[in-house]
Amino acid sequence: MVIQPYQVLWETYLKSGMGQLVVPWKTQTPGSINIRIWPKAIKTMLGSANTDKANENDLYLKFVHQQLDALDNQLKDCQRQLDTRANNMTGYSLSIQKMIELYIEKNLHFSRIEIEHKVELVHYQYYIRALKLAYLRLNPNKYQVERFMREICEIKHAQETTQQEYDFLQKQIAYYSSPSQSFDASLIGSSSIIDSVDDEYLRKELFGKYKDIAEQYRTTLFNMYLKSAEEQRKEYKKKLDDCVQQMYSSQNALNENQRLTSIMVQLITQRCDRISEHIKCVYEFKAQSMASKSSL
Repeated sequence: MVIQPYQVLWETYLKSGMGQLVVPWKTQTPGSINIRIWPKAIKTMLGSANTDKANENDLYLKFVHQQLDALDNQLKDCQRQLDTRANNMTGYSLSIQKMIELYIEKNLHFSRIEIEHKVELVHYQYYIRALKLAYLRLNPNKYQVERFMREICEIKHAQETTQQEYDFLQKQIAYYSSPSQSFDASLIGSSSIIDSVDDEYLRKELFGKYKDIAEQYRTTLFNMYLKSAEEQRKEYKKKLDDCVQQMYSSQNALNENQRLTSIMVQLITQRCDRISEHIKCVYEFKAQSMASKSSL
């Protein structure tokens, strides 16, 4: 039950490298063809810096097929072992098999979610890269690439990251302010020095002051983090709003060679949307991970 999600992940790697991932905007892009993009994860595993560029595609293709074959063999081997043990077990039935499957699913639930998240990221990274390549196929000049595609998308990435970081920080503060993460339940909820004081009254008084200082310090830190995150969020939101406004307002002032075509604007907008969705996906998984840990 763990192997199948990994198979889906590696099949997604393969589809990305073969240009077979479905791109929703593809039919609207002139001259669109399959775009082969090998995921960063594959390049990292093989060390792309040392890869022969001439044979790069063949190397990645061979590597992914090897991993898929290994997973397929592993799955078949596990199935054979399961069948053998089931046949040799007295009283084995479909109900027992179902109970075993439910137990495995329960204990490996988060691992499955983690792999599914990686699959989502491959899709987003593919779309974002493919949109940029589609834009470059329109033969934009340097100004259209640097001033619009690169700058706007970079600011969008920063704006969405600071927004999601701010939202996630609020969730973290709520989590660490919950009863399960109270001072008494934390690792600093005890002090060997204070515990060594023999006088019970003095020990309680010292512990009370220690607790008050620690909680005040934590509250101060939370407020500082939140204020800093809020300032960054507002800063990049304003930068993005200004940049997008300039993109539209400057079109009439620019000469014909510098103006963006409607298709260029469409691709920039779509790429910004995918960047936003990609970052939201990352932070949703972070929040899910935090919630999963808190339920343990």
